[in-house]
Amino acid sequence: MADHVGLTEADALSRGGEDLGIESEGLYSQLNSLIQDMDRDADSLQGNALAKFREARNELTTRFDELMTWYSNNGIKLNEGQKQVNWTDSESGDDFGGTGRELGGLARPING
Repeated sequence: MADHVGLTEADALSRGGEDLGIESEGLYSQLNSLIQDMDRDADSLQGNALAKFREARNELTTRFDELMTWYSNNGIKLNEGQKQVNWTDSESGDDFGGTGRELGGLARPING
């Protein structure tokens, strides 16, 4: 693992979190449509087939909820990472700037 964070764009982590949120919303919408279609399909089933179909639909819903939680948690983590990168960059700039101002001139010329 690298000892540093290198980003070609200053807001890469934040944008990644936003993109993850947008993708998860689209996935959520598509799954809801699928589940609604499955509910209508269940109308044509009976007996054991209907029971197994409902079990599969419920399992799909459970796993999808887990996936949505993962998306949510990791999107938040990307945004928190961006905040840390921004803070570190700002602090480093302040430290280097302060150190540069603290350096005084030489008491006597080097070549003279």
